[in-house]
Amino acid sequence: MLTRGLVPGLRTLSSLSVETPSSSGRAARALELYMRGVSEHDKMMGRERANFERGKRHLANMMGMEAATMTQRDIDTAIAYLFPSGLSDKKALPIMAPPDEVLPRLHKLSFDEEGRPVGSRFYTLKSGFYQLLSEVAVRTEKVDRYGGERKGGKEEKGTFQTGGSVWLNEEKMAKRLGEKISTHMYTQLMMALEHLVAMPGSATQNEFIMNWREPIAAGSGNKLFGPPIPSVQIDPLTNRRIATATTNVKGTYAEVRVADAGKGEYTVDGAELHTFQSLQARETLLCPLIVSSLLGRLSITATTKGEGGESAVPRAVRHGVALSVAALFPDKKEVLTLSGLLTRDPRKRERSKVNQPGARAKWIW
Repeated sequence: MLTRGLVPGLRTLSSLSVETPSSSGRAARALELYMRGVSEHDKMMGRERANFERGKRHLANMMGMEAATMTQRDIDTAIAYLFPSGLSDKKALPIMAPPDEVLPRLHKLSFDEEGRPVGSRFYTLKSGFYQLLSEVAVRTEKVDRYGGERKGGKEEKGTFQTGGSVWLNEEKMAKRLGEKISTHMYTQLMMALEHLVAMPGSATQNEFIMNWREPIAAGSGNKLFGPPIPSVQIDPLTNRRIATATTNVKGTYAEVRVADAGKGEYTVDGAELHTFQSLQARETLLCPLIVSSLLGRLSITATTKGEGGESAVPRAVRHGVALSVAALFPDKKEVLTLSGLLTRDPRKRERSKVNQPGARAKWIW
């Protein structure tokens, strides 16, 4: 009789356990949704890759090239030729790149045979970021240990040389890690990396540090038609950055010296800007400063020699100012290039013709 009373109660408990979703059931459904999302993402990437290859073949036919030997550089050149644009922002220009470089990458999770995450930092939700922070800490300990061993007579290695490279910005760092990181997280990472670089003996970690830095584009001035972009120097008296450029227009040669953190001083052969009576000459001299939005922020001193002229002198000085501004402010180089201010004027003074009053002028009879 006691057994009969217990059996219905057992059935009731079993029925309740079936109707209530368990944690293992929720985890299974979450895993199923994740696997379904991964499958859909892989299918979408497959379609985009096929579309890219098809577009690449069409582009190769239009440009008269072989699709099999067409590189990404050839594609970029062809797109720039077919869709010319004067926009200065690179994000506004048309591109044609593999979908893996354009579309956001899906961060796939790694599990073992029993369904457990492989990495111990899986539960931090930013496993790549915290893995990098841990790696920086380990490298810092190695450099610190190297400093202690160096006192024992080992060969000394200095600090890491930061010249010629910069840290990846927040956007590129997030793309490299494959995770979205906040500005606070990026700042925290930069503080850890800067501490590592500042330590004596950080040169032993050159390879690791350069993985998170990018070289500064150099030699771009040699691609210009005319004088290259000058180098930036530091004035020992005023501790201001200066750049000096030498240019010429026809038979006029100009040497221009531009210093930042100025008050808008502008002198040409000792004469102030307002002494030029020609409005065209004043506009020509101020053109690089107006285009680069640096009017009134620089100090400019120019000296000229040669034949001179009402238009040749301002154009020669303008070219030198534009080159110096591009050296002091690399972010202004593109807008100056698009404006044509970094290109030398190759025209020469035309010779006079026989039996004519000038190079082009004719007698009126």
